[in-house]
Amino acid sequence: MTVMKILVVNDSEHIRLRLSWQVGAIPGLEQVWLASTGVQAQKLLTRMKPSLLVLDLQLPEGDLVHLIPVFKSEHTDLKVAVLTNDATGRQRLRCQQAGADWFFDKSTQFEQFLNQLQLLSAPNHFHVSP
Repeated sequence: MTVMKILVVNDSEHIRLRLSWQVGAIPGLEQVWLASTGVQAQKLLTRMKPSLLVLDLQLPEGDLVHLIPVFKSEHTDLKVAVLTNDATGRQRLRCQQAGADWFFDKSTQFEQFLNQLQLLSAPNHFHVSP
């Protein structure tokens, strides 16, 4: 089985660790990297080349919505899932327009987010570079 690489960007250490533990428990999603800032995220995207970026909108340096198209143009196979407590209709639209593949409300759609990850980890669902 090919392992899908995931980068989680969230400023809350508690949330990062929870996501790392829960995502790592899904078969096929064992490689999980964690970043707390946009700068760390950019470095890890370049170095680790993840298949999926899980992005929180509320970071100390502001949101990274404007960087989603940059990330996706530099990493053409990258999928982006926004997981945030700032889940307004306006934010959802901004993220979709920027190229996010999924948008989840952290407080009400966390199980849906995990279900989506299970679907992505299914064999032959996702092209993963070696």
